Amino acid sequence: MLVYYSLGNFVNWTSGTGEGVANRMVGGMAEVILAKKEDGEVEIADYGVEPLVSHVTSGPEGVTTYFLENYSEELAEENDIVLQDSSFSREYCVNLCDSVWGDLWKAE
Repeated sequence: MLVYYSLGNFVNWTSGTGEGVANRMVGGMAEVILAKKEDGEVEIADYGVEPLVSHVTSGPEGVTTYFLENYSEELAEENDIVLQDSSFSREYCVNLCDSVWGDLWKAE
């Protein structure tokens, strides 16, 4: 049985500071492809994770979510989370996805 557990928040902001705060900005969306076999039984044909990044800026609507594949280094540099954890970058997000999900997400 396929189980996804604790993929993270789709939209996040943290009030913490220091090393490790940046990892709270990455979450994942489950990808599951179901297929119906000839006998009518349904099975999981494929599965994975689509990484998401919470992008934070000041202001009333200051949190936006991006798919990691669409998240540029320029956006990462503008993310206010760097004020709380200077290690945050697009590469940080990619490395975190590699360490947590391995081959389940499609690396670029």
